[in-house]
Amino acid sequence: MGVVVLADGMGGLNAGEVASAEAVAAVMQHVRARADELVTDPAAELAAAVHRANRAVHDLASRHAAYKGMGTTIVVAAFVEDRLLTAHVGDSRAYHYDRGGVLSCMTTDHSLVQRLVSTGVLSAEQARRAPNRNIVTRALGVSSDIECDINSVDLLPGERALICSDGLTDMLDDAQIAHLCAQSESLESTVQNLLEAALAAGGLDNISVVAIER
Repeated sequence: MGVVVLADGMGGLNAGEVASAEAVAAVMQHVRARADELVTDPAAELAAAVHRANRAVHDLASRHAAYKGMGTTIVVAAFVEDRLLTAHVGDSRAYHYDRGGVLSCMTTDHSLVQRLVSTGVLSAEQARRAPNRNIVTRALGVSSDIECDINSVDLLPGERALICSDGLTDMLDDAQIAHLCAQSESLESTVQNLLEAALAAGGLDNISVVAIER
């Protein structure tokens, strides 16, 4: 269907895994049921899918004491004609890698350190090393309602997109990610090279990467 979903859960015990799995399932249920509308009004349907996922995670946490406070980041990406649209909550990211070898981040992290970067308190490099860099200011399932950001980019034939968790971007900066994209001929090698580099840099968190090519 041209839809990609990545979720990075948080919470005690296995609650993070439960939250992320519930969110992905809810999003895919929505887009399958609304496939025609996804083509005609993709931004609205991606937002609706994220809201449905938020309700699903929040309701599950409300019913089970062990899941109280659980949440997850999410990035939903959809190909619609010559565009790639994303809806996201949290600090998982979507990148566009164009035919000129330029890597651009499509999303803005909903995190404490990103807020400090935006206000000039921290540089981007300082933010990557900050001890509180994993504190998100927005996450799916934490409250009964959520605001998601919608972004889009024209994607030319042969261009690529990366969807990833902060397990990758905490270990590698954008310049390193772009270099590895340039050195990788296939989608499979792109993912493998990024994973290996992030693990070699410390691999301090779970690393999820999806590579897409038009």
